[in-house]
This record gives sequence, C-alpha cells and structure tokens, in this order.
Amino acid sequence: MEIALLVLVLAFTVASFAFQWLPIDVTALTSLALLLLFDLVSTEDAVAGFANPAVVTVMMMFVLSEGLVQSGVLTRIGAQITHLAGRSGRRASVILLLLAGSLSAFINNTAAIALFMPVALVIAKRYRFSPSKILLPLSYAAIVGGSCTLIGTSTNLVVSALARQAGLPAFTVFEFLAFGGILFVVGITYNVLIAIPWLAPRAGVSDLTSKYSLSAYLTEVRVPEGSRLEGQTVLGEGVSERFNLNVLEILRGKRKIAQDIRNTEIAAADVLLVRGDMEDILALREHYGLLLLPDVKMADVDLADESNVMAEMQLSPSSRLAGQTLKEVDFRKTYGAFVLAINRTGQVIRDKVAFIALEPWDILLVFGPRTRIQGMSQQEDFLTLGEVDLRLRLARRWWIAAAVIPLVVLLAASGMMDILKAAILGVVLLLVTGTLTIQRAYRAIDWRVIFLLAAVLPLGLAMQSTGLAARIGTTLGNLGAPYGPVAVLGLIVVTTALLTEVISNNSAAVLMVPIAISVAAAIDVDPKPLLMGVAFAASMSFMTPIGYQTNTMVYGPGAYRFSDYLRTGAPLALTAWVLATLLIPRIWGF
Repeated sequence: MEIALLVLVLAFTVASFAFQWLPIDVTALTSLALLLLFDLVSTEDAVAGFANPAVVTVMMMFVLSEGLVQSGVLTRIGAQITHLAGRSGRRASVILLLLAGSLSAFINNTAAIALFMPVALVIAKRYRFSPSKILLPLSYAAIVGGSCTLIGTSTNLVVSALARQAGLPAFTVFEFLAFGGILFVVGITYNVLIAIPWLAPRAGVSDLTSKYSLSAYLTEVRVPEGSRLEGQTVLGEGVSERFNLNVLEILRGKRKIAQDIRNTEIAAADVLLVRGDMEDILALREHYGLLLLPDVKMADVDLADESNVMAEMQLSPSSRLAGQTLKEVDFRKTYGAFVLAINRTGQVIRDKVAFIALEPWDILLVFGPRTRIQGMSQQEDFLTLGEVDLRLRLARRWWIAAAVIPLVVLLAASGMMDILKAAILGVVLLLVTGTLTIQRAYRAIDWRVIFLLAAVLPLGLAMQSTGLAARIGTTLGNLGAPYGPVAVLGLIVVTTALLTEVISNNSAAVLMVPIAISVAAAIDVDPKPLLMGVAFAASMSFMTPIGYQTNTMVYGPGAYRFSDYLRTGAPLALTAWVLATLLIPRIWGF
C-alpha cells in the first residue's frame, strides 16, 4: 500500500512538473504535503531538506554569484569581446561561448546567462546575424560548462549530498572535470560547427538589438482634438504603407470597431490599437500629435525629452512582479517609467497591458527617464536585454567580489575545508566588507529553487524507505545485467536525460539517485559511475525549453519554436549519452 501511494504521489509530481499544472516549487511542496498525509515520511524527514548541506550550499552560491555580478568585472570583460574578435563574427561567438561556459563552472548558470545575453545581442548587431543563432548555443554552453565542477550546477551538489546521505563518499570540487571537460569541449565544438549554422534566423537583427524592438509590439494611441488624423481614414492617410503599421481596432467610448477599419472616419478621443515596431509607432505619434496610452497623463514634452530612453526588461525568475499586473504594482509610480508592450515567449499580448498578470521571463518594453531605466537594470526583478547607453563601472571593492569565488574553490579543492564551510565564509566576507549588502544577498537567492530542492528531497527518502527504489533498481538491473554494467549505465543515463527534459534537473536527480544506488547493489558494482551518470544526465537538458532555466530564458528573446530545441538539441543529447556511457566507466571504474 505504501508503494502504491508513493507511485501516485510520484505520478502527480512528474505530471505537474511536465504540464506545469502548478509552479514547480508549489508542486514540490504539494508532494511533500502528500508524503506527510500518507505517512510516507516522518515530520523530521520532511523538514530535513531545509537543513540539507546541498540546499544551503546552493543558497550560498547564489549569493557568491551575485557578488561577482555586482562587481562589474564580468560585464566589462564581456563588453570587450568584439574588440578581441576584430571583424570575425565567428570568433566573437566562440569567445562568448567559451567565456560564458567557463564562468558557468563557478557561478550560477542563470546569472551567467543574464550577464552575457545582452552581450550576445550586441554581438549579433555588430556582426549582422540573427540573435537566434547565438542565444540557444549560449544556453548550451552554460549547461555543459556548469557540469565541470561540483559548484557549477546545483544538480552536482544534490547528487553529492545524496551520496553522502547514503553512506558513500561525497564528491570533490574538480572530480567532475575529468568527464565534464570532455563534454565542455564537445559541446562548444558542436555549437560552433553545427548548432549555429543549423538554427533558423527566427529573430531579425534589428528586432533584438535596437534600443526598443524585439518583435512586433502592440500598444494604444489616443487621437486628441485638433489632430491631423481627426476626420481622416487609415486608408486615406496611407498609415499602413507610410508607417509600416497595422491598426487592429478602433475604440470609440465603449464601442469596439473591428470591421472595415481602413475606411472608418477617425474621430477625436478615438483610441487606436496599433501593432508594429515602436520606432514606427513613435513616428506616427509625432506626425499626427497622438498620445501614447500606457500613460496618457505623461506630457508630450516628457516623451520628446532626450533624457528619456527605452529598454527591454525581462522578468527574472524571482521577480516580485510575477503574478501581479502592472496596475496592481503601480508600475508608473514605483519605477518612474511605463510599459509600452509585453512580449511573452515570442507572442505579443493583445489585451490592455496594465491588466495582464505578469509571468517570469515576460519581456517588458519600458519607456522612461534614463536614470530610472538605469535604476531598474540594477534591480533583481529584471534582466536587462537591451538597455540604452548604460555605463560600465566597476563597483566599490570590486576586487574582493572577484577574489571570493576563486578563494572558495581553492579552500574546498585543497581539502582545507568542505565546500559548504568555504561558501559560508565567502558570503560572510562579502557582507562584512560591505561589498554586498544583506538586502541584495536575500534578493540574490532564488527561493523557488531552494524550496524545490528542500521539498523534493524527501521523495528520495520515501523511495528508499518504502522499498520502491530497490524494486525499480532490481528491475533495471535485471534488464541490463545480461549486457554488462556499461549497458546498465547507459540505461540509467538515458532515463535520467529524458526525465530532465520534462521536469527540473534537480528533481530528476533526486528521483534517480536512490534508483542508481539500488541498481548498483543489485548487480554488485561500485555505485559511483552510476551516480556520475545521473549527475551529468540530469544536466543534459538540450531538447526542450522547460527542462533547464537557461533554455527558458532565451526562448522569448530568440523567438524560438519548440522544434528548434528538439532539432538542435537532440544530436547533442545523443552525443552526450554515448560519451557518458563509454567514458564514465573508464574514469570511475565499476
């Protein structure tokens, strides 16, 4: 009965992750509640995840990554890529991928992509190629780079902690490098020779790299009294041809005019629902003296002021704005700017933007004073995709932030202290020196990931205590045993890799580690190669935009389709599976 109940909980968890019935952290907490409800774990085991060393280490690494990001060193380095590449766009792409991948071995992958995505857009503009050609390879580079060290991805930390929990030795900082380095070289080579040429140019160069256009946006303009457009028609004025715009609706009081718009005579106070690039929308506004409606109280002189700029801001996964509308957060008053349009995974929202519940990774086209836009770019709620004329400045005591992560790695790699102790000391050093404020430290932590990890870890305990892991392990062992342990490893790797495409990488690792340990016991081999297989496979999320956060981040800006991930990521996933199956046993013998 316990096993049957646990199977139901697991089925719900995997299905909810895959179909996004609930946010991933809410799904994990719901699963934890079900485990408690059915007495599948004790209360002590249920809350033990919040004190698990892997969870606390991940928390500390978020803060350390934030310190490095805030130092300004990486932004300055990234901005120099075009100078190093000269006239070669291919060389610039290679340098970008190598830099982002190498950095991902030591800081959070999401932070690395947030840093280098604007750089990728600048490179695409500079060398005149579609951003779609570089953004997905950038995500892949971060994934393979993160697999090279213990701290490069939270997945490796989770597998190491679960191994120690099972009485096995924990992994060292650079233990993953033996195979991770090979995977990194193969991944970068694949990106440069295959992925970049294969990817379709979904996003136009100007769409993603100009000041304010990512794709066709939709906004509203009001016709004031005395406008030259009053009494005219869209067809008569040639609006579509002269300004490259589409007028989708005319709002006249409470009435919507959607039929024969081109021949409808426009009246004062009419609101036009207009679709097109903001450059063309602003040209229309200037020509006819129209008012932009995201905030009609803003004066014309404000709109024409040279101090005003536009920028595209992507909501971060931990943004406080997620789940709220612009009206609810009083965006205009709070940030001193207003939103002209919303782009959600490549689709323009056609309803009034002020009443749309925002979601993580939504892209907001904002307009406001330069100082306000600069202030927004420094907040953790936003990832800036194309801010205008923001200066690159090194933070005060930048050298401390730049030195802390290498120091943490050195202390852990030398065996002087474990990674958790070193990470805590590194965070304290940032705080006591004033390099990072405690408020920024709190905001730097992606609490969704922390709650996901802490709540999903008891699932692994339940799988062990009920005997479900042993049963699955015995079954897999019996299937692969006639073909040898290498075949069993291949089966473990491919199962984990497929699982991580539909649920989070950490969840896949938590579910597969107990099974891997049970399989090792069933076929009487050292569990380390199987655990390494789980760790690497859980990070092999190349075929969907939902399996890994970095894949989700680039989905909208790259104007990708689901098929782009499948077509480009499948060969890389297949190559990684073959390499893992053949090489892991040679590095960590059975």
